[in-house]
Amino acid sequence: MSFLKNIIRNAIGDGVSKGIRDAVSSAAEKIVAPKAEEYANKVADSLDNAAGEVNAATAASADEKKSGFSSLEESLNRLSRSAEKYAATLEKAAATQEDLNKMWNEKIPDFPVWCFGGTDFWFDDNSNDSGTYYVFNADNAPQEGLELYIALLKQNGFVRKYASADEVLYKDLGGEYLLFGCTDAFGTAPVMSVYMGRTKDRSEIEC
Repeated sequence: MSFLKNIIRNAIGDGVSKGIRDAVSSAAEKIVAPKAEEYANKVADSLDNAAGEVNAATAASADEKKSGFSSLEESLNRLSRSAEKYAATLEKAAATQEDLNKMWNEKIPDFPVWCFGGTDFWFDDNSNDSGTYYVFNADNAPQEGLELYIALLKQNGFVRKYASADEVLYKDLGGEYLLFGCTDAFGTAPVMSVYMGRTKDRSEIEC
């Protein structure tokens, strides 16, 4: 990896960390890190290619200086636009995540915070006498994100209600239970809808 790519990759890594630092646990970081690194490398490759064009332009012969400087300027402009676009995207994502963190801590603080993508988030309150229940909705959330979140729940002590499927998970708190359900999570795609709840009703976790 070139020196420029190292700089870019480190900068992107810092940005990703800033966006999710307050949102996830160390367990989540282990899951998110490989995906973040993969994305950072893709961005770094793109910007490194632009830098390669800069080097090629500056190595042009004297007869090609005029053309070379033109290519140099264009390459620098592309590099600048790419960096600005990424920074703006990251800033928006971090702001959206921060808003979600606030809602999350108010409604379902016992669950790991969702940090696996989406452009808009909201909760539907389905609480009743049996417990506190919310449907969490994430617009444009990816299927891969749900799979990562399920893995995160399992790392945080959630287990399957049904032996052969992850569609309902629960965590025994000792007299109370946390419930997670993702049956037909993408039935209203592009919105992902999953339910999360807290109850003392043991029948909720019994098959």
